[in-house]
Amino acid sequence: MSSTAMKKKVLLMGKSGSGKTSMRSIIFANYIARDTRRLGATIDVEHSHVRFLGNLVLNLWDCGGQDTFMENYFTSQRDNICYGDHVGPLHTLCSHTH
Repeated sequence: MSSTAMKKKVLLMGKSGSGKTSMRSIIFANYIARDTRRLGATIDVEHSHVRFLGNLVLNLWDCGGQDTFMENYFTSQRDNICYGDHVGPLHTLCSHTH
């Protein structure tokens, strides 16, 4: 990776089975939707670096959906940005933030 590349950390977090790994695979690994059915559950974290839009390098953290993992991560962070869709209540995912 070039030293002039802008680097950003992106965490994919959510409930187990919500499609985090599938989304990552479709967007960054050129999977087609039906091929994501063979992907297994993520345990702990899978890291990858992806060059995106030329000079942007994303440090992707595909986090497992285990409640204990998310609780431990959120309580150890100073700043969190939460985004939710209508799959479930956002307050459940972000309930451990300050």
